[in-house]
Amino acid sequence: MKLEQLIAGLPSAEVVGPQDCEVQGVAYDSRQVVPGGLFVAIKGTHVDGHHFITPAIERGAIAVVHEDPVPAAHGSSAATLIRVPNSRAALSPIAAAFYGYPGRQLRVVGVTGSKGKTTTSTLIAHVLDQEGHSSGLMTTVDFKVGPRWWSNLTRQTTPEALEVQAMLREIVDGGCDFAVVEASSHGLSPQWNRVGDCDFDVAVITNITHEHLDYHGTFEQYRSDKARLFDLLRVDGSTGRKTAIINLDDPNAEFFIEAAGNADVVTYALRHPAAMVRPYDLDLTRDGVQYTATTPWGDVEIELGIPGEFNVLNSLAALSVGLVEGISGTACAAALRSVGGVNGRMERVELGQPFTVVVDYAHNPDSFEQVMGMMRPLAQGQLISVFGSAGERDHEKRAIQGEIAGRYCDLVVIADEDPRDEDREAILEEIAVGVRQAGKREGRDYLKIADRAQAIREAFKRAAPGDIVLLLGKGHESCIIYEGGRKLPWLERAEAEQALREMGYGGMRDEG
Repeated sequence: MKLEQLIAGLPSAEVVGPQDCEVQGVAYDSRQVVPGGLFVAIKGTHVDGHHFITPAIERGAIAVVHEDPVPAAHGSSAATLIRVPNSRAALSPIAAAFYGYPGRQLRVVGVTGSKGKTTTSTLIAHVLDQEGHSSGLMTTVDFKVGPRWWSNLTRQTTPEALEVQAMLREIVDGGCDFAVVEASSHGLSPQWNRVGDCDFDVAVITNITHEHLDYHGTFEQYRSDKARLFDLLRVDGSTGRKTAIINLDDPNAEFFIEAAGNADVVTYALRHPAAMVRPYDLDLTRDGVQYTATTPWGDVEIELGIPGEFNVLNSLAALSVGLVEGISGTACAAALRSVGGVNGRMERVELGQPFTVVVDYAHNPDSFEQVMGMMRPLAQGQLISVFGSAGERDHEKRAIQGEIAGRYCDLVVIADEDPRDEDREAILEEIAVGVRQAGKREGRDYLKIADRAQAIREAFKRAAPGDIVLLLGKGHESCIIYEGGRKLPWLERAEAEQALREMGYGGMRDEG
């Protein structure tokens, strides 16, 4: 592809050098540059790509996108220099052009929100695989192209724009007609712009809580960045049907309805009587949910093998997408009934033990309130929790989460999550402050065991028949990060299964 075609979506670019050259590849990592490639110098959190312009040119880059002035030595090279206000934001239109605008060859569903994005996106993909259709999927947990699934090991909800567009191209080439993209607030932010050129057809909002204010600064900015998904429904210039699917129970619903502009709006809710898609005859158990959904397309009987009132909302969102996209209610219901679970999201671990073990990614106060509030009345005995708090992240939430756990749980075991370069024992003590505020006493009602494997084993040792043990915070993640960036390989479910086997339990893993 000609360079001039790749940078046509950068109207404010200052170009020095020829533009009629053929570009053989695009990279933002100088080590990935190919001869004849375009290098995009991105400013990262720890590394500035501008420092690697020389290695990129030495590897064969014929063009460089940059935002800072480049040294004179670069200016005298044969490489074309393209200066833009924000290199990272410029990567999205460049990547979309390089991969042939794959989003325009699919129906693309974007899912955003503070909680429930991964589960909702996964349920949507299952629904969109019905009646002869095929979907691709990008979530925090998994990637998918048609029937092929594999784990997302990047620890990123939304990859960089280059990977997003490459994945969309793979989904198109894999014969899919739908793509489902979990869109984080960082990915939606104009400063990062990872999904700005996906050509969304459907936008889904699950909910909005106070999250990631360390990056966004204020709740209003965070909400505005989330709402950009709905703005993107009207900027791709296509004439296809655009739909916004909005949780009417969320107090910010009207804000997102306004952001959707002229797009069709479908609302869903658990409680709001004006919602277009809502449940009745709801039955919640520790094994899942059942309800009848009333919709503009007729009533639909829903069974979902994932517990939690919040998963009623997640399934209502998925049902809404399916119905909007022409999947019958019967097929939507069959798809949801077949979902055995989502990795690390209210995931049951069953090896024949007499107590319930649940792995979930809950790692903030709102999620703790939801998960523990749901599981408390379902416990026939004790409710036990194992969790920690990530290092170099929000300190204020630690005591809050400790207080919530102390209020709901009979036993709290505080353990490592991702200490990073913080003192791991100090993190545990910050959480313990809140646990003590709830009236718990160390050694009797709560324990501090930094080693997470040992903490899980101690929780299981103290669990009796009918108890529920919640393993929170790690979910699907594949490692625990320690000092200096050292990564300890970790899979919460596998560790729980190993601990249960050591206790004498066994049998085949329940695949649901």
